[in-house]
Amino acid sequence: MAEKKIRILKRDWANFLKDFNRMNQFRTAVVSIGDDYIVGAPGMPLLGLDYDEKARRVEIFLGTQDPDNLTHLAHAVDVPRAIYLIRDEEAANPVVGIQIQGAPGTKMTRIYFLEDSAEESRHKWVASIAHTIYERRGMEPGSDQADWFLAEEIIESTCSQYK
Repeated sequence: MAEKKIRILKRDWANFLKDFNRMNQFRTAVVSIGDDYIVGAPGMPLLGLDYDEKARRVEIFLGTQDPDNLTHLAHAVDVPRAIYLIRDEEAANPVVGIQIQGAPGTKMTRIYFLEDSAEESRHKWVASIAHTIYERRGMEPGSDQADWFLAEEIIESTCSQYK
């Protein structure tokens, strides 16, 4: 692995994160602060990152398996000082993660992707949500297609705010 960190200029953070979200949304991610994982393997689907310039905060949102509440705030980095894109040109998908440096004295926050394909991760997530919907309706057969479409609708509705 030949990882390379690319620093993103602060004036570009908002646009960079929108593009990052659009290109990496749904990829399965783990999140660590220093050496401690706050979301470890098997990871969770990335919904997106949000930069609030006024609040001076970057928030990381991951998806859960609960169709009633898909959004899980994994972590907020207050007073971010630097954002780095982590790339590995030898990987199938060269974007392998992102790193956010917070206020002085805080540990580095890292997001690493476990899967290369956002579409593969999205498909697995839809299947998991559809199965939860199936279980909640008493596991009665015959509505698998409706469960799948409802799962897709729930995910799209939740994720649209991060695009």
